[in-house]
Amino acid sequence: MMSGCKASVKSDTHARKAQRLLEGYGYSCQIRRNPNMDAEGCGYILIVDGDCMSISDILASGGVPYKHLQNVRGYMR
Repeated sequence: MMSGCKASVKSDTHARKAQRLLEGYGYSCQIRRNPNMDAEGCGYILIVDGDCMSISDILASGGVPYKHLQNVRGYMR
């Protein structure tokens, strides 16, 4: 069990761009399809081993748009 950050993004393209960017900073992350696509159309979720504040800063500096960040605890990799 681990703690991390869940980021919602609209597209597979944004999810893969975010994954490459974050892995470049040494973060481990997974892309998952959002089973409950929200009204804003966020179809993908990134699960990242890291805190949301750092993840937010990295995504913003890399120009990767995201809709929501949420701290998660106890997820299984």
